[in-house]
Amino acid sequence: MTIMIIILFIISIALIGISYFQRDNVKELEQELDHLQLSAMQEIYKLKKKMRIVEEELLQNDVPLKEETDSYEEQENKSNTSRVLAKYRQGMSLEAIALSEASSVEEIRLIVEQNERVLT
Repeated sequence: MTIMIIILFIISIALIGISYFQRDNVKELEQELDHLQLSAMQEIYKLKKKMRIVEEELLQNDVPLKEETDSYEEQENKSNTSRVLAKYRQGMSLEAIALSEASSVEEIRLIVEQNERVLT
């Protein structure tokens, strides 16, 4: 019986020694995964940085165009409105103004109704 215990003890020591010398596949996989995760995070950071730069450039380019477009449309609207109101003051009918401005009678009526304070 004591011989059996000694043999089992020797086998256990040998197995422990072998386990220390074996490669740990799980540890290698964890290291690879950490490396991949780190590189993916770096790529995401770079892409976000590039997107921010592109968005800033687009915003800088859009602002002047929008202001110019808005001011042009506002000026066009104001000149159309002033022409319609001047013709209405001269006594032209809504239908005649609509024909001369190439727009609908409803649009002319809306312009006149919105600017009634100016007319009085």
